[in-house]
Amino acid sequence: MKSLDLMVLVGAALVFSVSTDSLHAQAAGYGAPAALNSNADTDAGEDEAPQVATDGAGAWITIWYSNENLGGTAGTDWDIFFSRSTDNGLSWSPAAALNSNADSDSEQDFMADISTDGAGHWVVVWDSAENMGGTIGMDRDIFFTRSTDNGLSWSAVATLNSNATTDMGTDTPQGGINFGSGAWIANWFTNENLAGTAGTDYDIFFSRSTDRGMSWSPVATLNGNADTDAGIDLGPQTATDGAGNWVAVWWSEEDLGGTIGMDKDILVARSADDGVTWTPPAALNGNAGWDSGHDEWPQITTDGAGNWVAVWWSSENLGGTAGTDNDIFVSRSTDNGVSWSAAETLNSNADTDAGSDIRPHITTDGAGNWVAVWWSDEDLGGTAGTDNDIFFSRSADNGVSWSAVATLNTNAETDTETDLRPQVMTDGVGNWLAVWVSEENLGGAVGTDRDIFFSRSTDNGLNWGSPATLNTHDRHGDGG
Repeated sequence: MKSLDLMVLVGAALVFSVSTDSLHAQAAGYGAPAALNSNADTDAGEDEAPQVATDGAGAWITIWYSNENLGGTAGTDWDIFFSRSTDNGLSWSPAAALNSNADSDSEQDFMADISTDGAGHWVVVWDSAENMGGTIGMDRDIFFTRSTDNGLSWSAVATLNSNATTDMGTDTPQGGINFGSGAWIANWFTNENLAGTAGTDYDIFFSRSTDRGMSWSPVATLNGNADTDAGIDLGPQTATDGAGNWVAVWWSEEDLGGTIGMDKDILVARSADDGVTWTPPAALNGNAGWDSGHDEWPQITTDGAGNWVAVWWSSENLGGTAGTDNDIFVSRSTDNGVSWSAAETLNSNADTDAGSDIRPHITTDGAGNWVAVWWSDEDLGGTAGTDNDIFFSRSADNGVSWSAVATLNTNAETDTETDLRPQVMTDGVGNWLAVWVSEENLGGAVGTDRDIFFSRSTDNGLNWGSPATLNTHDRHGDGG
């Protein structure tokens, strides 16, 4: 379920891998990467930004956006694609367009996210400049579709943000949908001023549904200072324990009335009433008042048992202990986000590496196992090359300590193409799936366009299977 978290990727192919070596080894072994999208061997389009979710009962759905025309059925604009698995990611249905207007719309559909309540209901949100036959403007709005049969069929495309017919701002979801104890919450960032109540800087907006996504509450600001702040607020992410508690995190240049610096820091807000109301924004990273590094793009998850972990990337050197390159930072809360542990580095080589570690994602099975993934151009002492590869680390003590950094894609030492924006997901009963985007051609098997790759683990992330392409249409890679 989404509350156990899913993944967000942009710009390449979903990749997965399964390993037969221990995760605790410095160079844990993983199988060769492979494509997930069924058309990876034949498509000419680029596949980007995958997201994955599971109902915890065997059903998994991966979504992404692509400019592949699917034999003329989807057009050459960007549309939302999806693929389903009913065997815990062993096999995937043929890639198909998810947005019902894919064959007729002409605008770009981007940045999709997906969530499920585990009872057959799924909601996908994304942003698009499509004007729906002139019924809304040409600005970017939040669109959505629903499924009530575990993703076999999807409702007609509709706008989610209630002001879609009148607003002028650019609305962008980023980790934009989540399900709690009875409510679905969609969140996004936008420069819409809500009739003068939010200013023209970027702020965090949200909307709730209590009828499984059929209808949505009027758009509202999540960051309570939206009408007075001047700093941009971007990249919101939410997590919920399923008992009414929600925590939202994002990154911002707002100085909170001069209490923190004007560098980029991680902000947090909480809700104890299933997202009806939210606390005022506060700094999550405790060093926000004096650090000089930039903290960006946080991710958050919870085990539903009182433990919350946030990860992000930062150029802060922590008094000389982390260097000035980008590293992965982590902070924990055991009181539903009221207080947070001191920010510290998650990647074990932070004090010695020279590569840039960015865009982490984290998930947990709710039984003590946590896995963080990210991408990096660090060569790990010559074992990973200088291209971007997928790195990971595990924790068995609720994020207090983390295993040594290792590469997840088993071809890290020999591949030369870019692997980006990994996501990791688990069903909580032993099945784990990692996805990312890649331009790797797997020895000529899938071409050099961007495709969706994936890898599986059935031992709580200790070992991972060989990566494979999810979009099976990309053997020739005409997309370049």
